[in-house]
Amino acid sequence: MRLGVGFKLGIWLALFGILSTALTGYYAYSKSRELLIAAAEDKLLTATDVLGQRFLDSLIPITEDLSMIVSLPALTALADGVAGADLEKRHHAKLEEVFASMLKSRVDYVQLRVIGVADFGRELIRTDRTGNGIEAVNNDDLQEKGHFPYLFEAVKMRAGEFYFSKINLNRERHWQDGFDTPTLRIATQVRGADGKVFGIVIVNVDLNRLFSRLRSNLPRNIDLVLTNDEGDYLIHPDQRKTFGFDRGRRILIQDDIADIKSLLEPGPVGHLLTRSNMGSKEVANAGAFVRVPFGSASQPYFVLLGLQTPLGLVLRDSELLGVTIIQITVLCSLAAACLSFLLSFVLAKPLNAMATAVKQFEVGKVIVSLPTERDDEIGYLARSFQLMSNRLSSQVSDLQEREHHLQHLAHHDQLTGLPNRAMFQQALDAMINKASVEDSRFCLMFIDLDKFKQINDQLGHVVGDQALQLAALRMRASVRNEDIVARLGGDEFTILVSDFRHESDVTAMALKLIHVFDQTFVVDGHEFDMTCSIGISMFPQDGKDADQLLNAADAAMYRAKLGKRSMLEWFSDLSGNAT
Repeated sequence: MRLGVGFKLGIWLALFGILSTALTGYYAYSKSRELLIAAAEDKLLTATDVLGQRFLDSLIPITEDLSMIVSLPALTALADGVAGADLEKRHHAKLEEVFASMLKSRVDYVQLRVIGVADFGRELIRTDRTGNGIEAVNNDDLQEKGHFPYLFEAVKMRAGEFYFSKINLNRERHWQDGFDTPTLRIATQVRGADGKVFGIVIVNVDLNRLFSRLRSNLPRNIDLVLTNDEGDYLIHPDQRKTFGFDRGRRILIQDDIADIKSLLEPGPVGHLLTRSNMGSKEVANAGAFVRVPFGSASQPYFVLLGLQTPLGLVLRDSELLGVTIIQITVLCSLAAACLSFLLSFVLAKPLNAMATAVKQFEVGKVIVSLPTERDDEIGYLARSFQLMSNRLSSQVSDLQEREHHLQHLAHHDQLTGLPNRAMFQQALDAMINKASVEDSRFCLMFIDLDKFKQINDQLGHVVGDQALQLAALRMRASVRNEDIVARLGGDEFTILVSDFRHESDVTAMALKLIHVFDQTFVVDGHEFDMTCSIGISMFPQDGKDADQLLNAADAAMYRAKLGKRSMLEWFSDLSGNAT
């Protein structure tokens, strides 16, 4: 029996329908996996860049603190050696008070010291963060540090330059809280009036605390990796791999990821996307790594900063989509075969139109020009294809929304919703450029919340976070719409104020803020007082660029805190008193 043309056409149409549906499903599934992985890699790279910038930004306040300490009259008097014994004790007590205040406000700091070059590098002042709190070390317990590199290398540097140590495990056993933890030491010289080096001021920074704070906005399924410029692991999800060079067996990232060598070698490559097992045969990861340079001109150090996440989590949505595509593909293939054999001649034209639409289908586009209005199998097949297209479009839209959310996180503080340090820096630079062109002025308020650490420690982080949110609302409600309120980190906030007639207007605004914070806070059934200290600098009188203005406002704020709680200080008054 000879097969008729209609039956042959039915066979070909059925085969075409099945094949095209399967290819479309496979293409959609493969493309969705590639899109998910590419989107995850882009997010990881963006988050890694943001985290690297946060790391560099976190070093700026440390150097500013050291510069502020060096400029303190008490330390200057000690360096000049003109004070008597009684006055020298008062200078020591004043510096210990400043060190204790800094350790309270900077949770990353675990030790602040002044070390003299005389007496084999004997410590002159030392304040430690211990298990019992913040303690100033007695004179009898101060030690000689002349054999440590951070002393004899720092004193060789130029005046005003900062010394950055290599990151290693702290092995100095005479203090408790930072022992055997990843530590970065930053120091600067103290010089007398004769220009000779008197000693150094040095701070020990706990990198675990620093990066725990910096990565607070990242999801839990993203792991942090940090290596030094030779590839030794400093931070890794598997603690056994870290600081191998301090334990007698080096474990290098280039042994786990061969491509990472391009970041460790000099060259233009600054970032790298990877897909590897990171030493584990069971779990594959997607990762992004960036080279983050830091240090001084004479100490061009860098670290490799990376974020990684399991590919299984990235492709979880793709697996669900794959099941749906298979179901739709099987259903559509069966429908196409049945309809082709039964109505091949009648349905040849609409099936050809549907096949053409399938060929033109791309991920992210909704299928159009299909006979979805038909109340038969062709209409059902067309609607199934459209459903698949809509689901794929929904997946792409979800990826775009997540990317927008990540961009928002990069410029806003997740807890308070205020602009973060990066966005504040952009706004400050823009305001400086505008004021320079228009020959106008503006003010920068630096606000620190008094007693916040005590509240956070006694009532818990949940109450502390709600207190920060309420403080942000009070600040925002107390200023004008055109004023910019930002959170730099911790309990530090800034406000940019422009378009005012006289300094008294800014003073009135600051006093209003102080009055608002004098009102009792009520959070989750707890009542407590949390005042604020405010330092104010003005452009261009107190600084021509962003760093100068921020340093001036920060210095004025510290002077306000040294006076008493709930105070404000103009930097112009501070500099006027200094002269």
